[in-house]
Amino acid sequence: MNLLSVASAFPKSSFNQSECLDAMQSADFWPTLNGRSRMLLGKVLSGDSGIDKRHFALDELKDAWVRDAQSLNQAYEKEAPALAVKAVLNALAKSGTNVEEVDALFVCSCTGYLCPGVSSHTAELLGLREDVFLQDMTGLGCGAAIPLMRAANAVIAENPKAVVVTVAVEICSAAFYVEDDFGVLISTCLFGDGAAAAVWSGSGGEWHVGDFESIHMPTHREKIRFTNAKGKLRNQLHKSVPLLAADAVSQLYAKRRADPQAWVTHGGGRDVIEQLERVLPCDELTYARGVMLDHGNLSSPSVLVGLERFLDDYQGGENRVWLCAFGAGFSAHSCELVRN
Repeated sequence: MNLLSVASAFPKSSFNQSECLDAMQSADFWPTLNGRSRMLLGKVLSGDSGIDKRHFALDELKDAWVRDAQSLNQAYEKEAPALAVKAVLNALAKSGTNVEEVDALFVCSCTGYLCPGVSSHTAELLGLREDVFLQDMTGLGCGAAIPLMRAANAVIAENPKAVVVTVAVEICSAAFYVEDDFGVLISTCLFGDGAAAAVWSGSGGEWHVGDFESIHMPTHREKIRFTNAKGKLRNQLHKSVPLLAADAVSQLYAKRRADPQAWVTHGGGRDVIEQLERVLPCDELTYARGVMLDHGNLSSPSVLVGLERFLDDYQGGENRVWLCAFGAGFSAHSCELVRN
């Protein structure tokens, strides 16, 4: 399967961490948090989190933490397809592909639920043909973009002339929850909204993707997952996740076909990136850090946004790229991109 293009899209509104802290301190819930929770939020949002700003599909930042379950779901239904469309159109424009040429659309998302899925809404807004194959992937969290690519690869293996679009879209602001819990509070400090799409086919393009690998560790399922609380999504996040991610990534890297010259991974957070840099043979995960700095943790789109940055910066010389993403399960996934 060959990569024809990759492109991202973000909501217009962006906020720095200080603005997020100010909004939280002004919210009605702030006095209900215990002193330790307020101290944690203040430390993370005013300290060196590795994040300069985050984009939210919100008109008013104060709305990020005060909406009820119905309002959150309505926001997801409105914003997820719209942002996915922007990313897909950007990717199609980069590859010179017309909407009418698309044969399949794959969508991954975990920050909301729609039936029919985001793919149905996105296809309608794009004006895709009625016979286009649509597929939604849910439940894989931050790591979903690479399994989504693997599914697209199966379609192209059967029909090499097919044009397939994959898009990862997350409205993390529709999944914020606040209570006196370390993982829940850290999540509100890290995640941002965004989407990234890629166009694939059996020929063309300068890069070939393959050598997909996955690892699934259900014994660690409770370390990072969504639970449901009062009808809302609640992100459960354990302090051991950075070490857990590093262990999983190390196991995947040991299965690589050949040594890469570049590494593009999901970031997760500052502590996660630091642990990954200890187990991977690179000085710095430049693209993971860059995405985190400008957008926060985007969940599933982040690895594709990192890939977009790598390709935009590409000057030649690096002919093999190792991609990796990880998240709920606990699961981790990798693939290798080789220049044609």
